[in-house]
Amino acid sequence: MKNKVVRRVLCSLLSVFFCLQGCHLGSQNDQNRLQEAEEIYRQGTSSNSSSQYESSTVYLKQAEDELLSIRQSDVSIQEWNRRNELLGLTWFHLGNTSESEMLYDIAQAYYRKAIPMLDPDSNTVYLACAYRDIARTIAIVGGEQDSVLWYFSQAEHYAEEAQNELLKLDVDAYRYQLCYPDSISSRLAVCKRMAETYHIPTRYAEIVELFLVQHATDSAAYYLDQLQPTDSAYTYWFEQTYAYLHCQILQQQGKTAQAYDELLNLYDRKIEELQRDAGARTYALSLHYDVAREQQLAESERDKARGQRTISVILILLLAVLVVLFVVIWRFWQQRRREQASKLETLRDKYVQQLQLALDRLQQKVSLTREMELQRMRGNEVEFPKWLQTYRDEKLVMNKESLNELIVSIDKALDGAISRLRADYPELTESDMQFAILSIIGASDNDMSIVLNVQKQTIYHRRQIVRKHVNPEINDIDVWLRKYVLSI
Repeated sequence: MKNKVVRRVLCSLLSVFFCLQGCHLGSQNDQNRLQEAEEIYRQGTSSNSSSQYESSTVYLKQAEDELLSIRQSDVSIQEWNRRNELLGLTWFHLGNTSESEMLYDIAQAYYRKAIPMLDPDSNTVYLACAYRDIARTIAIVGGEQDSVLWYFSQAEHYAEEAQNELLKLDVDAYRYQLCYPDSISSRLAVCKRMAETYHIPTRYAEIVELFLVQHATDSAAYYLDQLQPTDSAYTYWFEQTYAYLHCQILQQQGKTAQAYDELLNLYDRKIEELQRDAGARTYALSLHYDVAREQQLAESERDKARGQRTISVILILLLAVLVVLFVVIWRFWQQRRREQASKLETLRDKYVQQLQLALDRLQQKVSLTREMELQRMRGNEVEFPKWLQTYRDEKLVMNKESLNELIVSIDKALDGAISRLRADYPELTESDMQFAILSIIGASDNDMSIVLNVQKQTIYHRRQIVRKHVNPEINDIDVWLRKYVLSI
């Protein structure tokens, strides 16, 4: 019963420990994954050059995989909200890179997944941009105008929520361009405000195009001179756009030959740019391959370290369990030995009392017999009672039945130790077992000689015979017998 209780308690403790350890390790791993995903996300959004879109997409896809692998049950509410925010931003930027590669359907899918994940309070600008870009991509692939207008209205709503006037103008400019191409004056006013008030240089190209549609060549030439890049990453785009618009202006001015030469130079530069861009993409891919390989090696090392930590924890736990089991078994064994020793001591006291009582009765008989013989020697006629015999006729203080009763009692008290002693050493005779029993309960040689009705020398020889039958190399057979029955 005690063993069952101990086992149940240990199993409960182990279950709780493993559960807590697993939760702790799981939570720690998810926190690390969240930090790693955020770092990869920043790498994916740190570049905006067209030659780096491929590398940026790969980083963002890695960040997406890391974020999707995090479980809500293993992180705090704050960390889960941060995970959702990062996932929404990652999908938004994946939409941007897909749109840059003219993968408009994929871009729309990413934008649509990003919108529910973005918090309207902290990511209003991203929501406005996502709705705007959905509208743009739908219009580019020839989607329904009603759908395009609805997404533009949503973009305008979030731009107003963000109190971002420039973003609102940007939405209006795209709406006029894609939905109301005939509203040239309205679109021109919006583009002028963006270019002149907010210093957006790319809008000067639209202004020039709109003036060319109206055949206002002088105005187009004036705004073309203001088409200057502010970011080195877009230098080629500005140069190409400038050359193309300049060709159109020359054509409207009737300078066809000059426009043709300018157009040929533009094509030559475009071919060179495409070659450079292809080389840059190849380099970016090779660089990304090296980075990905390093990331895989680093992740492998982290997994190995986590595995080693887990193994260490398990080994420590197993060692602790073994120590606890050893202590429990040792305490149980000690308790059992104490109980057996206590039972043996009780039996010893009982039979010592019986032995003393038998000795007293024997002494009484001997004294009475001597007294009556003394009376006879004096000439007095004395008859011995029938129940009285002389001490010369007395054989045993404890008869065979008493000794057998003693053997049965000790065997029961010691959980069958005496029976096992008989089975382990079948050469032990009945006289040997009588000596062994009296030795086990701690009887002295004098007590043994009285109980067995033999001389002390006979007890010594019996001891040697028992030692020979058991193991001749034993020094003290009395100590061995007591240890044997108590260790069973």
